[in-house]
Amino acid sequence: MGIATKLPMMNDTELATLHGNTKRLSNAGTPAQQSAAAALMPSITAELEARTSAATARKAKALVERRASKIKTGTAAAGIAQSVGENEIA
Repeated sequence: MGIATKLPMMNDTELATLHGNTKRLSNAGTPAQQSAAAALMPSITAELEARTSAATARKAKALVERRASKIKTGTAAAGIAQSVGENEIA
Protein backbone atom coordinates (compact mmCIF):
# COMPACT_ATOMS: atom_id res chain seq x y z
CA MET A 1 0.00 0.00 0.00
CA GLY A 2 1.57 3.29 -1.10
CA ILE A 3 1.45 6.56 0.76
CA ALA A 4 -1.07 8.02 -1.69
CA THR A 5 -3.64 5.38 -0.73
CA LYS A 6 -3.21 6.25 2.96
CA LEU A 7 -3.94 9.96 2.54
CA PRO A 8 -7.69 9.74 3.26
CA MET A 9 -6.97 7.89 6.51
CA MET A 10 -4.51 10.52 7.79
CA ASN A 11 -5.64 13.17 10.20
CA ASP A 12 -5.18 16.83 9.31
CA THR A 13 -1.93 17.20 11.27
CA GLU A 14 -0.36 14.17 9.63
CA LEU A 15 -1.40 15.36 6.19
CA ALA A 16 -0.01 18.85 6.81
CA THR A 17 3.29 17.36 7.99
CA LEU A 18 3.49 15.14 4.93
CA HIS A 19 2.72 18.12 2.70
CA GLY A 20 5.51 20.14 4.28
CA ASN A 21 7.99 17.27 3.99
CA THR A 22 7.03 16.66 0.38
CA LYS A 23 7.51 20.32 -0.49
CA ARG A 24 10.90 20.33 1.24
CA LEU A 25 12.07 17.16 -0.51
CA SER A 26 10.92 18.37 -3.91
CA ASN A 27 13.26 21.36 -3.51
CA ALA A 28 16.20 19.98 -1.53
CA GLY A 29 16.12 16.19 -1.70
CA THR A 30 18.14 13.73 -3.68
CA PRO A 31 17.01 13.14 -7.26
CA ALA A 32 15.08 10.04 -6.15
CA GLN A 33 13.38 11.98 -3.33
CA GLN A 34 12.54 14.83 -5.68
CA SER A 35 10.98 12.41 -8.13
CA ALA A 36 8.93 10.68 -5.42
CA ALA A 37 7.83 14.02 -3.99
CA ALA A 38 6.79 15.29 -7.42
CA ALA A 39 4.73 12.14 -7.97
CA LEU A 40 3.04 12.40 -4.56
CA MET A 41 2.34 16.16 -4.47
CA PRO A 42 -0.79 16.12 -6.73
CA SER A 43 -2.43 13.51 -4.49
CA ILE A 44 -1.64 15.49 -1.34
CA THR A 45 -2.89 18.72 -2.89
CA ALA A 46 -6.12 17.06 -4.03
CA GLU A 47 -6.73 15.64 -0.54
CA LEU A 48 -6.09 19.02 1.10
CA GLU A 49 -8.46 20.73 -1.34
CA ALA A 50 -11.15 18.10 -0.77
CA ARG A 51 -10.91 18.56 2.99
CA THR A 52 -11.03 22.34 2.69
CA SER A 53 -14.05 22.14 0.43
CA ALA A 54 -15.82 19.72 2.79
CA ALA A 55 -15.11 21.94 5.78
CA THR A 56 -16.47 24.98 3.94
CA ALA A 57 -19.62 23.07 3.02
CA ARG A 58 -20.10 21.93 6.64
CA LYS A 59 -19.73 25.51 7.90
CA ALA A 60 -22.20 26.83 5.33
CA LYS A 61 -24.72 24.12 6.22
CA ALA A 62 -24.36 24.87 9.94
CA LEU A 63 -24.90 28.58 9.29
CA VAL A 64 -28.06 27.89 7.29
CA GLU A 65 -29.35 25.60 10.04
CA ARG A 66 -28.64 28.20 12.75
CA ARG A 67 -30.44 30.90 10.79
CA ALA A 68 -33.38 28.60 10.08
CA SER A 69 -33.56 27.71 13.76
CA LYS A 70 -33.66 31.37 14.76
CA ILE A 71 -36.42 32.11 12.26
CA LYS A 72 -38.38 29.05 13.36
CA THR A 73 -38.24 29.95 17.04
CA GLY A 74 -38.90 33.64 16.45
CA THR A 75 -35.58 34.70 17.93
CA ALA A 76 -34.62 36.70 14.85
CA ALA A 77 -38.01 38.42 14.65
CA ALA A 78 -37.93 39.34 18.33
CA GLY A 79 -34.45 40.78 17.94
CA ILE A 80 -35.51 42.88 14.96
CA ALA A 81 -38.59 44.18 16.79
CA GLN A 82 -36.50 45.10 19.80
CA SER A 83 -33.92 46.97 17.74
CA VAL A 84 -36.64 48.86 15.88
CA GLY A 85 -38.22 49.83 19.19
CA GLU A 86 -34.91 51.08 20.56
CA ASN A 87 -34.35 53.30 17.53
CA GLU A 88 -37.72 55.06 17.68
CA ILE A 89 -37.79 58.70 18.76
CA ALA A 90 -40.17 59.40 21.64
